[in-house]
Amino acid sequence: MKKLLWFHTLTLISAINLSILNLPANGQNQVQTLTSTTKIKYIAPVVQEQPGEPKGRRRGGGSRGLCKQYETLTALVPVTKTENKNIVWGNSASQTPTFWFFVPEKLTPKVPIEFVIQDEADNYVYQTKFNSPETPAGIISLAVKPTVPLETGKSYHWTFSIACDPDKPSASVYVRGSMTQTAINSTLQKQLETAKTPLEKAVIFAENGIWQDALTTLGEQLLNNQPIDTEIKSAWNDLLKQVNLDNAVSTSIISCCKLKE
Repeated sequence: MKKLLWFHTLTLISAINLSILNLPANGQNQVQTLTSTTKIKYIAPVVQEQPGEPKGRRRGGGSRGLCKQYETLTALVPVTKTENKNIVWGNSASQTPTFWFFVPEKLTPKVPIEFVIQDEADNYVYQTKFNSPETPAGIISLAVKPTVPLETGKSYHWTFSIACDPDKPSASVYVRGSMTQTAINSTLQKQLETAKTPLEKAVIFAENGIWQDALTTLGEQLLNNQPIDTEIKSAWNDLLKQVNLDNAVSTSIISCCKLKE
């Protein structure tokens, strides 16, 4: 009787252990790995409002004719509150920043695109015009190399426009915003150097309010690597949701445009 009771006790203990570890009772070595997703949190920096600084335009807005299909064109940039207004703005620590846009309709070689960056005195530091190859709707990125070094602490204004009506060259849908060039101090540099994964780097950029680099670190992983890393995708979605860009969450990132240097 004691032996039988002891056998049942051992059986119960084994069943509990198998349940906790999620091990199959048939002995197959199918161990479930428990992982925790690294959370990303964008902490918007305090921005000093510049006199006469434009608010920007994150969404293309109402259009007519052939341009109407692009009216939900969206810049993947936060809208940041200042004392008197909201501005389309983010920080960058890179001398070769990448910009991200949701394009709601396919691009074709017949649709000219222009992207410019200007300094605080409206001097051009970057300007390009190009015709995209046939590209489906989705999120595209533009990696740029300004013609002059970007100065720390300076703000730059950018405009992305699609000339969507071949019969009316002046007709276009555009988005516009600002970017401030920021420096990476020694503490932040050490954190980035010790980060083991792109996700960890993106988290560090986001926590320090460096939007452009946080988004780009994640976006480049999604664009260049297959299969898609679910943690990277989750962090990308979380980052967009935090700045009210939910409409871009389920949108595919599309390889699009090689800009002339």
